Amino acid sequence: MNNFFLIMGNYFKRFFRDYKENMLLLIIPIGLTIVYSLFESPEVVPGYNTQSSFAMVIIMIGFQFFNGGIMLHYLYRDLRGDMKWRLRSTPQELMSFVLPAFVANWLFSVVLGIIIIVISVAFLNAYVGSFLILGLVLLFVSLIASFVAMLIFFLTKKYNAANGLIYVVSFGHFILSGQFFIPLGSGAFAQFMFSYGTPISLGLRAVTYSGAMRNIMFLGPAMREGQDWFNIGILAALAVVLGVITIVVGKVKKI
Repeated sequence: MNNFFLIMGNYFKRFFRDYKENMLLLIIPIGLTIVYSLFESPEVVPGYNTQSSFAMVIIMIGFQFFNGGIMLHYLYRDLRGDMKWRLRSTPQELMSFVLPAFVANWLFSVVLGIIIIVISVAFLNAYVGSFLILGLVLLFVSLIASFVAMLIFFLTKKYNAANGLIYVVSFGHFILSGQFFIPLGSGAFAQFMFSYGTPISLGLRAVTYSGAMRNIMFLGPAMREGQDWFNIGILAALAVVLGVITIVVGKVKKI
């Protein structure tokens, strides 16, 4: 157990020491939130910027999937690069580095998400609604994103392929959520993706239904009742399913 926390702490510190990557993972989402906040929109909640509120949630959730790239970089370097021969000379099995790296990446993603939220609320006048709901959205989405990154690690052999898949998943997530100005149409598939099909859709609905912004949703009061917790439940279930899949794949695949 002591080795677990030692390895996890080591990965956590290494993630934060990668200043270039951290700047990109913070400056880009904060910059996008600032740009969105400049667009005029109706004042749904008095005293708050509606565009900042939506942008904060969408961008904070979407960029969780980019955060897995930094974990992949160090896992490939340590377990599939030259470093693995040094690690094989230690009493630790190579697989014992995977879980600490995963937990470190999860915590790292949560911290970056909190920074985006704090800056958006403090300086961009974003409305949160329920901090509890927003916090749960951040915890579950960062967990989902970390599982996705770990699955990519197990299922690929080359770093370039893994890194490319992270970008495909991350940008694809935005596109399927209807956030990159790429029309998906107005059919049943598009409506499902906009409502429940991606973590962005689920997280945005949960946060929106948790506070005064629910007034902009064109649903009756009966339909709005409990929608925040309903969407949180779906995110939690998705995290559990991905967790089980990751564990099974991790036992089958060799490093």
